[in-house]
Amino acid sequence: MPLIKSAKKALKQNKRNYARNSHFKALYRESRIAFETAIKAGDIKAAKLAYYNKKDKDGKNVKSGLQSTIDKLVKKNIIHLNNASRKKSHFVKMMKVLDTKKA
Repeated sequence: MPLIKSAKKALKQNKRNYARNSHFKALYRESRIAFETAIKAGDIKAAKLAYYNKKDKDGKNVKSGLQSTIDKLVKKNIIHLNNASRKKSHFVKMMKVLDTKKA
């Protein structure tokens, strides 16, 4: 345990930031897995829904899509902007490859 006051404050900040970051990283992981399973299944429609946003049968947004989740990570300074751009580009390329195979 830290003894100095500034070290105690730093420990509290680290715990708070870790909890926040792990929450958003879990959302990203969940969105990414949904997207990748749709890609592996070869379902371009499900992949586009998972990338852009999730909708229920009534057409209402239920959950943010993968693209939105990545943008949230950038906004909260969890990942760097270039890292996010690289990820989004990679996922779009995956959809395009799948789309060209279908056509």
